[in-house]
Amino acid sequence: MLLGWGAGAIGVGAYFFLTPYLSPPAEPGNISSPTLAKLLNESIDAAIARMHPTHSPGLIPEAAANSRAFLKEVSEVVARCSKGRFEPGQKYNKLEYHLLRADGVRYEPIYTGLRCHEETLIFRAVFKDGRVAEAFTDGSERQYPVGQVRGAVGEFGKRVTWSDRDYHPARYYVPPPAQPTQADIAKQWE
Repeated sequence: MLLGWGAGAIGVGAYFFLTPYLSPPAEPGNISSPTLAKLLNESIDAAIARMHPTHSPGLIPEAAANSRAFLKEVSEVVARCSKGRFEPGQKYNKLEYHLLRADGVRYEPIYTGLRCHEETLIFRAVFKDGRVAEAFTDGSERQYPVGQVRGAVGEFGKRVTWSDRDYHPARYYVPPPAQPTQADIAKQWE
């Protein structure tokens, strides 16, 4: 009985240890998809149009322009699953966006809020002057109507454009009020 539990524990441990090696995250293909590039740019435009204090209270009026400037720093975004295709629909197999800046700096992966499954669109978006110049896939998006793919990549613009606010909040929000100095606090108690 003890031997069975030990073998089971070793099997589970081996599964978790070897899965990243046996089933690495899928890489995008090398088929150019101009229509997908257009849909990704539409998604970015929609996200930036909502970057205004009337739509998002707390933002500064320059937030949209600052986001456009940030996008000019991005060289590519790769959408991929955190685990390989052997893990479809698994709770921990997240769809992530991996951003690479033009200077070679990689940002932390951005979790999209979606889980990967067999139909998940894996792609590489190459940026030029703040716009998606080219998108590359394995061609799997062509088996679905454009409207369905538009919905699948709808969060792309929001996730990518808003990712900069975590690194540079001053580009998007009014700075917090200055903390009172010890002298200011002492004056309050006089």
